[in-house]
Amino acid sequence: MLSQHRELFAQYWQWSDDWVQHALQTGVMRTAFGWTCRTGITEFNERSIRNWPIQATGADILRIACILATRHGIKLLALVHDAVLIEAPLERIETDVALMREIMRRASRIVLNADASGTHELRTDYTIVRHPDRYSDKRGAKIWTEVIDLLAKRRAQRATTMDAA
Repeated sequence: MLSQHRELFAQYWQWSDDWVQHALQTGVMRTAFGWTCRTGITEFNERSIRNWPIQATGADILRIACILATRHGIKLLALVHDAVLIEAPLERIETDVALMREIMRRASRIVLNADASGTHELRTDYTIVRHPDRYSDKRGAKIWTEVIDLLAKRRAQRATTMDAA
């Protein structure tokens, strides 16, 4: 399968091979916006070096998107891996989501066209969660449950201490 992938996406693999060689020869990896990682500081393997420019470019896009969102009055709550969690009043949520999606597209154009190679833009999707529901990421469900349980135990301990006083 890997050889088929290399054959089908030969241009990508040539770029990736060149990236790895450059990183190993210079000891430095850098994004279009200057975020730098020195190879050899941490344990890197070839796969990590190949993955770094993709992950770091995504991080550049999110940084630019957060700056633009703040400038446009979007209330940012958190980054969730490769997404942005925002908050807005119910009567404005659709408008703010549409604006945030446009901001994400604009940020991707800014970052991906930093080398003037053409016009590239990432697609986005979204989910709107309305009160009384809450956002949850199934990948974090276990830790969320543990935190809630710990908080409940702490509250119970404090209540017991207060009653004893």
